[in-house]
Amino acid sequence: MNSSEKNLFKILNPILILILVSCGTVKIEKPVETYLPGTIRPKSSVIGFTAEARLSDIQKELNRQFSGLVYDNNSLNNNGGNNIMVKAWKEGDIALTMKDNVIIYRVPLRLWIKAGFKTTQLGITLSDYREVNGALALMFRTSVTLNPDWRLSTKTETTGYEWITEPVVKIAGINVPMKFVADLILQKNLKTISSSIDESIKEYLDLKPYALQAWKSLNQPIMLDDEYKVWLSIETSEFFSSHITAANGFIRIQSGARSVIETSVGPKPSVNEPGPLPGLQVSNSVKEGIVVNASLDIPFEEINEQASTYLVGMDFSQGKRKVKVEEVKIYGSKGKLVAETRLSGSFKGTIYFSGIPAFNATDSTLFLKDFDYDISTRNLLVKSAAWLYQGGFRNMMVKEMVWPMASDIKMIYGEINNTLKAYPLADGVVLKGQVNRLTMDEILITPTGVKPFISSEGRINLVFSMKN
Repeated sequence: MNSSEKNLFKILNPILILILVSCGTVKIEKPVETYLPGTIRPKSSVIGFTAEARLSDIQKELNRQFSGLVYDNNSLNNNGGNNIMVKAWKEGDIALTMKDNVIIYRVPLRLWIKAGFKTTQLGITLSDYREVNGALALMFRTSVTLNPDWRLSTKTETTGYEWITEPVVKIAGINVPMKFVADLILQKNLKTISSSIDESIKEYLDLKPYALQAWKSLNQPIMLDDEYKVWLSIETSEFFSSHITAANGFIRIQSGARSVIETSVGPKPSVNEPGPLPGLQVSNSVKEGIVVNASLDIPFEEINEQASTYLVGMDFSQGKRKVKVEEVKIYGSKGKLVAETRLSGSFKGTIYFSGIPAFNATDSTLFLKDFDYDISTRNLLVKSAAWLYQGGFRNMMVKEMVWPMASDIKMIYGEINNTLKAYPLADGVVLKGQVNRLTMDEILITPTGVKPFISSEGRINLVFSMKN
């Protein structure tokens, strides 16, 4: 084609298009139907769980184990023949307090002491013994540590003693060494008291059996709604824990399980058997907060049905020109939704709009962002049907390109919150929580429809019924 022919074609082309538009059905190149491969990486969450025990329960158990006669030196010849006999009984209850991970306590004792002297000179044995009573309080502190193997370790040390009632004994002008007496009792009972404290704490704060129950139970899908077959799946990979603390009379271990939480609709999701309980990562703090990842399937049948309900039969006029929407079909093309729209009237043919699916959090609707004529349609209309391109037809179409999702979202999250009020996972383990703060992460266009991925933030906690 030479230059003169090209110029002639440019002149005649709009005329030819106009004739086609006026006299027959216009053929516009249809955007190819394609679907991009998409993968969603769900956000991970931390399911918190708090294990706690009353300090008063540990105190009660300690007093039960540590009672009665706690020291008995019934020979004057013990300890290098120091001529001292000592008996000590626990007098009253041991009182516990705790700061951070350190338990502080005092052990009140009632004492009986027999002291004196015995000497032999020139074949004559002389002796004098006196019996006195007193009261002594031994002071201890025990630090409690949670280890990566889920075991508790304790370390008990003495911080001294104080006399409640100090015996005063003088025999032949010699003072009985009361410090020596107190040190004997302290040294003798440090190991015994340490053992009692260890047993009591481990009995009330043994976290591993509960973590093992949670590890196995969390792996099982939870039925949220039997009618709609809605499932909540939790895949746990790691465990975290803060250091042991105490407040308001409770010893507390704040922990968390790193998890991916998803909902699904349909058959029960398949699960893999959980492996061994993973080790515990102990840190200064555990940030709780969960993200429930949900997906909704909106099939093209439903999308097209709603679009047809509101658009098919609708008229649009611009001056003397008028078109009627005869058919609307939605499909996917290169990451966008295409609205294939067949018209009759002053313009006969099929035109194409495209837009990006988006979520309106205000009214929980799916809409098409950047909704406009497809490029092939735009090129033709600009040249031959500017009245249709420049008028309000596009605005009329975009108003109806909205699909409500509120009922589906409300159903899913309503069931989650209802189930998580108190869901028993295992004996002594209850799942509690609430989700809110809805966000839309991504919307995939699949060959069967539109798949919005929704996240909802909140908190889920495992509540352990620790031994009382």
